[in-house]
Amino acid sequence: MSTSDPQSPLPAAQPASTDRVFRSPVGIATGVVLLAVVLGLCLSAVVSAEGGMPWKALAWMLLLIPLVIAFTLRPAVFANDHRLRIRNPFRTITLPWGAVSGLRAGHSNEVFDQIGTKYQLWAIPVSARGLKRASRERVRMVESSMNPGGPVLDRRGLFDAGRPDRPNAEAERLRPRSDRTMESLRALQEAGAMAKEGQGQPKVRWAYEILGPAAAGLVLIAVV
Repeated sequence: MSTSDPQSPLPAAQPASTDRVFRSPVGIATGVVLLAVVLGLCLSAVVSAEGGMPWKALAWMLLLIPLVIAFTLRPAVFANDHRLRIRNPFRTITLPWGAVSGLRAGHSNEVFDQIGTKYQLWAIPVSARGLKRASRERVRMVESSMNPGGPVLDRRGLFDAGRPDRPNAEAERLRPRSDRTMESLRALQEAGAMAKEGQGQPKVRWAYEILGPAAAGLVLIAVV
């Protein structure tokens, strides 16, 4: 009769997949400025105003600060080999890669689950200015390279002559940052959708830490 060896080593635990974090630098900078303005104005009113104005200032501060944080500092996208976690202004959505049916880049960047529910990626905004600039530069490059043996154009952009499967480095540089980010997420989704760890159902959690203070501030405004 064989018995198990109590001294045999246990299987090594698999290391957790590290998150890649995507955020909007413009949104963060805007949030810091807006918070400074709101705090400065409201605290000034609290200190120097008379009558019921300090209470009104406190009420507005309680309402505005959570909203500023929600729309500027809070949005983020966390992606690893197994799942996508989207932190939007008022919700956090966790999507195992197996539950994702596709990612779409358009006027806004979006992800769809298997039943067709759409979730917007607030942390990866689309820059209309960047898209226009990239389009103008791409057209300029095409016009300047229309010569025998030069680069050729397909609908994805400029490619090296004779190597249509490899993007030209200059064309890649001209692509908007949001497009490159979405391509990285698609690569993670394709690799993780078939993995056992990438299976599961979408989970949505409301950001009560934002909604609660904002609602309290709104009630206090109505009271004062």
